[in-house]
Amino acid sequence: MLTLADVVAMPTLGQRVLAGAAGLDRVVLWAHSCEMPDPWSWIDRDELLMTVGLGLPRTPGEQTAFVRKLAAAGVAGMTVGDDGMAPPLTPELLQEAERLGFPVLSTDHAVPFVVVARTVALANEGQTQQLQLISRVYRALNDVPANPARSLASMEKIFGVRLAVADTATGQLVFTGSLDPDPGERPGLRHWPLATTRPSELLVDEDSAHLLDSFTLAHLQQVVTTAVNTVLTTAALTAARGEHLLSGALAGHLPSRALDQQAEALGLSGDTIQVVAASTARPYDDLLSVLSLAPLPHLPLRTPDHLVCCIRSGDRTAALGLLEPLSDRIGLSPVFDDLTGAATAVRRAVWTLACARDGDVLAYEDVRGSVLPSDATTATELAQAVLGPLLDDTDRGRRLLRTLDAFLAHDRSWAATAEHLNIHRQSLGYRLQQIEVATGRNLKKSQDLAELWVAVTAHRTTG
Repeated sequence: MLTLADVVAMPTLGQRVLAGAAGLDRVVLWAHSCEMPDPWSWIDRDELLMTVGLGLPRTPGEQTAFVRKLAAAGVAGMTVGDDGMAPPLTPELLQEAERLGFPVLSTDHAVPFVVVARTVALANEGQTQQLQLISRVYRALNDVPANPARSLASMEKIFGVRLAVADTATGQLVFTGSLDPDPGERPGLRHWPLATTRPSELLVDEDSAHLLDSFTLAHLQQVVTTAVNTVLTTAALTAARGEHLLSGALAGHLPSRALDQQAEALGLSGDTIQVVAASTARPYDDLLSVLSLAPLPHLPLRTPDHLVCCIRSGDRTAALGLLEPLSDRIGLSPVFDDLTGAATAVRRAVWTLACARDGDVLAYEDVRGSVLPSDATTATELAQAVLGPLLDDTDRGRRLLRTLDAFLAHDRSWAATAEHLNIHRQSLGYRLQQIEVATGRNLKKSQDLAELWVAVTAHRTTG
């Protein structure tokens, strides 16, 4: 017979024990929703009361009497919807439930009561076919750690549907299953959100979606969520290893042999390497996600201004196909042989990115007519000569440099700059005056503005 302990143990039923755990071995023959002030008149022995709390009294004495009467009527237990409609459960109610061994549970607001009710009904009315199906679903979880894609294929067989999972932010497919829709075809599919570490949604073709009722859908979402989170976690760990390796290569902390071994372990071997630098107004994790889920071997490095990735030069077309729709502009370094050349390549890719206009995919070799200095040493000298005290490692220097960068990036719009920096226009005016004094440049003169823009851009790219 089904017990309350069995109900609590099923993750898709969203049950949390608040009090009375000693009574979890009680048999549950039925689960009934009731909002009457006297549910013991409507709920029979060994039945579970499900309530959003409309009939639940508010005072400690009344709540204690409420629990006492439920226990005296032989009710199996009570579960209260966690959606804020019920009055607060008082310590006196919970203490009385503990004393009586009367289970008081909480149902997660995302779980409909009908899912709880149908689970209890299926377990106690001999309708075993659907429960056997759910058992097969959870056995398929054993495949998730080793092969998440195979677990999704198992779900399709068990439920008789065609499935896919898409990243909500980027639209990229995380899993395709037997369903591999183009973005234009997805409006014709059924969509259900998944509680994954990155927002994603379950896609089911309309022809088979009718096979999923609320009961089976809840279990399917639970298992698919587990599979997707496994993939996302693996991708995040691989990206973190790549970022650590690229940071070490740029800092010169690792010998070339160690760089080669770790790069090979991450899939960057057997080809020349190239650096892609991308700028976007989106979160850079979106760009990182599309590369990781492709999956395309890469070593990423995120900064506030751009994402840098080392890729195999043979993957250039595939990487650009993924990054272009999400990026404002992209810069490419020349190809190089191993990670000992990563520092130079990264500087050149970021330099090319600074020269690119919105919508451009620009290669280092194709940069023509740039007003920026042609090498990092000259750029550093120029930035120091023009910006002077703004480069001091002080709060004042950093604040003024950030202000000047934002002012130029927003085309000298006071309103946009003040909003970006979250300061008052008067504070912005005061800072701009300080910048003019510190640099000896006039922000109203074209020549001075040009020098400041070149210097700020040069400093950003070399930094």
